[in-house]
Parts: sequence; structure tokens; C-alpha cells
Amino acid sequence: MTNKEDSPKYKLAILTSHPIQYHVPLFQKIAQHSRIDLMVYFCSDYGVTEKIDPGFGVAFKWDIPLLEGYSYKFLKNYLPGISGGRLWLSFNPGIIKELWKERYDAVLIHGYVALSNWLAIIGARLNNTSVILRGETILRHNQNKLLQFIKKAYLKLFFSRIKAFLPIGTRSREFFLTYGVPESRMFPTPYSVDNEFFIEQREIWQDNINEIKEELGIPKDTPVILYASKITKRKHPMDILKAFEKLKEKATLVFVGDGNSRPTLEKYVERRNIGNVFFVGFKNQSELPKYYTIADVFVLPSSYEPWGLAINEAMCFGLPIITTEAVAASADLVCHGENGFIYPVGDIDKLTNSLSKLLQETELRIKMGKRSSEIIAKWSYKEDEEGILASLEYVKRGN
Repeated sequence: MTNKEDSPKYKLAILTSHPIQYHVPLFQKIAQHSRIDLMVYFCSDYGVTEKIDPGFGVAFKWDIPLLEGYSYKFLKNYLPGISGGRLWLSFNPGIIKELWKERYDAVLIHGYVALSNWLAIIGARLNNTSVILRGETILRHNQNKLLQFIKKAYLKLFFSRIKAFLPIGTRSREFFLTYGVPESRMFPTPYSVDNEFFIEQREIWQDNINEIKEELGIPKDTPVILYASKITKRKHPMDILKAFEKLKEKATLVFVGDGNSRPTLEKYVERRNIGNVFFVGFKNQSELPKYYTIADVFVLPSSYEPWGLAINEAMCFGLPIITTEAVAASADLVCHGENGFIYPVGDIDKLTNSLSKLLQETELRIKMGKRSSEIIAKWSYKEDEEGILASLEYVKRGN
């Protein structure tokens, strides 16, 4: 029997668009793994230098350390004029040289659209490096037949270059199965956030709920319904506002985030004189925990969401979740009637009823919140590390 100390160490490269606040803690965990020698390649410095995000509509850079605890390199981008919304257009031919020079066991790429991912595939083929794929991949049933045909042909070509696949959840797994990827080549890596960080923040702030509410001007005696995401049409923030307006129960609605739909919502609130609605704007990573701490219910009403990591965050704070069936995270993290409710996109009456039930029944709200904490405890970076290691063992065996 092989001892853990004698097990092989794998040399892994990760190619990703830019330092992403949700991915970096995972890189840090992987870098500490005794069996993985990690190098991360970035196609852009978006996120560590101040730039305007087209979704939030404000200039910002993340206020948590994104470049600590792991080895990394920024590749020269020959399309530097792209904005944050088109990072898939980055063109970084330097990845070919890096893969040739370093002789990795595998390169992990994110998604199937980015130009530089094709360059990584070319570089990998030159020295027989295995390619592993992870990304926010779900089926789009509303695409026209011509687009579906083109996509199927493209993915058949792309997937033929991939050795192992890392589905991030049920919908991601369904996507890969639909396009012919066998189960034997899939290794689950749950789409996760830094659970330890958010749970720790919950413990830090939970004794100061009244003080936080007072600081923000939020009534102390009302339960808080929280929306924390970009305020854009795809997210359907108007649905939650209209549902809130219909509620008979006394509550407070807080919008955390920014986006091009915010002025429309603010005008609606003003025109209809709706009380206890707060727009607090974009909040960076270090500020978000305060808002999750004061919340009693979390709502994400999107019409399309390849995952929805805000749900992960909210569950770390023990919150019941209300979301739509179009949010991919709902298939894995929200058990209807156990830790929240799932409703059809745009069904404001059902959204209103779900909110009303949670506001009326305090014990149910607490019970569902505890269930959220239990579910999210098993959806973490630990499972991601296990999935990535299993995929490395698989490709190294030469299956």
C-alpha cells in the first residue's frame, strides 16, 4: 500500500481570465495541497486594478488580497482594450511558451469560449499535456435550432481536446452529458465560495445586528429581505420590488449592488411611495458580510443564472433562500420546502406568497436557515480539491 507521503505530486497549471474573488481562495487551498504543485496564469489584471464593471456600472477593484498564497503570472494580453464584460476575447499566446517550457501534467481551463483557451489547447498538444475543463456550463433551452446546431458542432470539436471535465453542479453535469461527455471523465467540483471566511464573518457581526441596522437607517423591529447582486434586467430585481409592495406583513427590503436597472427601481419606489426600501449600492467583499448578517431572507429572482454564488454566501449566514428554477444553484443548494422556495421566473404571486410565509412563520424561517447551513457545509473548497486531485490522477494514468 502506498503511503500518502509516497504518492505522486502533480504539476498543475490553471489558465483563467483574471483574479476572481471567488476563485482565488480555492487557488490558495490548492497551493497548500501536498500533492499539487500549482501555477496560475491570468489573461488580464481586471479586478486588481480599478476598472469600470459593465454590470455594476461603477469603477472598483476588489478589496481582498487576490494575489497572495499561490504562484501566478500575468500573461501579456494582445487585446488590452477589452472591457470587463468581454474578457473571453483576451489573446495571450504566451501560454503556449509557458506550457512548453514548464511541462505540466495538466492545464485546467475555464469555459469553452475564450480565445486563449484554444491557445492553451494548442500548447498542451505540443508536449502531450492533458487539458481539464471547468466552467459555468448549463443548457440553454431557448436557443434557436441553427445556434444549437453550430454549438453542438463546435463543442464536439472542443471537447475532443479535453481529457477530464469538472462539473460544478447538477446543471453543469447535465450539460456535459447532453454533449456526449461520459460519466467516467467527469469529476465533481462544486461551485463554492470561501465558506470559512463568511461563516467567520457571521460570528463576528451577529451580536451587532441592531447597531448595523441603526447605522444604515434600517428599522430595528422589521425582518430584512435581502437582494445582493447586480441590478440588471436579467436578474429581475423589479419582481422582488413588486412582490414586496404586495406584502401585508411589515418588512424591510435591501438592495445591495448597482447596475443599469437601479434608476428604474428607485423611480418606481418614489412614484408609488413604497416605504422601507433601501438601495445601498455596490459593496466590496469586506463590506458584504454586514448585510448578510442583518438579513432574514435572501432572494435571487433571475431569469438566467449559470450558478448564483450569492446563494452560497447567503447560506453561510444561515438564511432561507427564495430563488427561481432558472438559477442553476437551485438544483443543488435549495431544497424546496426545506431551506427555501423555488418558483417559476416572473411569477410575482408565488414570490409574494413565499415571502409572506417566511415573514409570518418565524420558527419556519429559523428552521430553514439552519438547513441552509447544513447543506452549504458540504459544498466547499474541500470537495473541489478532491475533485481536482481525482481528475489529475485520472489524466496521469493515461485513460
